[in-house]
Amino acid sequence: MTPYRQVLLDNGGKNILMTFKLRHKNDSLLKLQNVLKESIKKLKDDNIWKNILFPSKYRLYVKTEFEISWSQENGFHPHCHLQIGTTNPMETEEIKSLIAPVWKRIVTDVSPNKYFIPNLTNGVDVRESLSGKHSEDKDPYRIDDMKELINKSSHEMKEKFNKLNTDTTRRFNGSYSHLEMQSNLGDIFIPILKEIYQKTIKSFRRLFLNINSHHPLFSKLPPK
Repeated sequence: MTPYRQVLLDNGGKNILMTFKLRHKNDSLLKLQNVLKESIKKLKDDNIWKNILFPSKYRLYVKTEFEISWSQENGFHPHCHLQIGTTNPMETEEIKSLIAPVWKRIVTDVSPNKYFIPNLTNGVDVRESLSGKHSEDKDPYRIDDMKELINKSSHEMKEKFNKLNTDTTRRFNGSYSHLEMQSNLGDIFIPILKEIYQKTIKSFRRLFLNINSHHPLFSKLPPK
């Protein structure tokens, strides 16, 4: 999407990043997903969205990104990022003031569980994003964290085992006896496994990009 965004920015447009959320507390993932998807569908068909904020004359593209994150405390957290390439001069604060009540109304109509209904402050986030990235894009699969954990666990285990006075049973270099493994199960292996579990991949994404061929800037877009 970068070439499209760059054409927009070069011609005075803005890339608006909007995040839509539901309230959640260890709720059913399937129920949350259904409410989120249906609410986003209705949002894009709402009069405020399609006729006031992002009519065809302003809307060059919409990138829809469904994401599921997870935490041990709150469980699954499905949410949706919408990136809108627009030439609408309206400020982001005004956009949020118009779209937040719409989002709350739509979720209220769609959701069978009233607990899912967000408040006006936390249900929607609206900001201008020149890069098209949001906070989750920084090492989203936690690869750097996993590398650090591998190094940390290797160092701690070697340091601990070197202090042990073990028997003289012949073993391969770098291997550890059954006694060593048992004696360090609680204070090394289990904590390391817990830390690895907490830092494993906890997100899933689906992306959709829609280009508006009726926008005045469409002719300036690079060919696919």
